[in-house]
Amino acid sequence: MNSRIIRETVLSLNGLKIKLQFKLVKNITLRIKETGDIFLTAPIGMSVSEVQRFLESREQWLRQKLQQVLQEQLQQKQEPKYSMGELPFDGQHVWLWGRRLPVHFLLSSKKHGTYEVQADAVNFYYRSELNNEAKCAFVEFFYKQELAGRGEQLLQAWEKKMGVRHTGLKVHRMKTRWGSCNVRTGGINLNTLLACWPQECLEYIVVHELAHLHEANHSPRFHAIVERYLPEWRERKKMLAAFKPL
Repeated sequence: MNSRIIRETVLSLNGLKIKLQFKLVKNITLRIKETGDIFLTAPIGMSVSEVQRFLESREQWLRQKLQQVLQEQLQQKQEPKYSMGELPFDGQHVWLWGRRLPVHFLLSSKKHGTYEVQADAVNFYYRSELNNEAKCAFVEFFYKQELAGRGEQLLQAWEKKMGVRHTGLKVHRMKTRWGSCNVRTGGINLNTLLACWPQECLEYIVVHELAHLHEANHSPRFHAIVERYLPEWRERKKMLAAFKPL
C-alpha cells in the first residue's frame, strides 16, 4: 500500500488542531502521538467536509484519549530519573542488592572506614567529621567492597560450571557498561554499582562475561553458551534494564 502523502492541511475542532493527510489508503485513521499532536489520515476520495463530520462524531473519544496522553506526559515529567553511572545515595539511604536501606554515619573508635550491614540499615563508622564529598566516597567504597566480595564468589562458582578460569577481578564505576572481559588475559571488570541491583542481575553479568572466555564476540554461539548455563538470562537482562535505584 502506498502511504505517500498526496495532500495535507490543518483542521480545527472546537479548539483542537488536527493535521489532516490525504493518502492512497482505503480507511480513515485517527491517532494521537505521545507529544499530544493529532493526526488524521484519509483516503484521497474523501472531501474535507466528510472528514470534518467524522471528527465531530469522534470528538468525545478524541478528547478523552488526548487527556490520557497529557496525564501520562505529566507523570513522566514528575517521575524521578536515574542516569547510569550516577551514585545512588541521597544522604540518608543506600541501595544493596535491590533493597533501599537507611544509612547511619556514627562517630566511633572503630577503624575509620568500617561499615556494618544490618537487617534493616547500614552503619558507617568514622573517627573525624565527614563532609558530603567524604560521605559519597565512603558509600562508593561500600558498594565496591560489597560487589567485589559477592562478584568473586559468583565468578569462582560459575567458572567451575562453565569450564573456564578468570585471572582477576577489577571493580570500578562505569557509565556505559555493566562489565567487560579481556579475552586475552582472562581479566574481568564489573561495574561497582551492580551492588545496588538485585543479585540476579550481577549473576547474569558474571555468566555473560565468563561466556566471552569461550566466545569473544556476541555471536549466535555466544548466546547459545549463555542460554545453556543461564536459560533465564533474558529475564535477568530485562530486570537489569528496568530496575532503578531511586
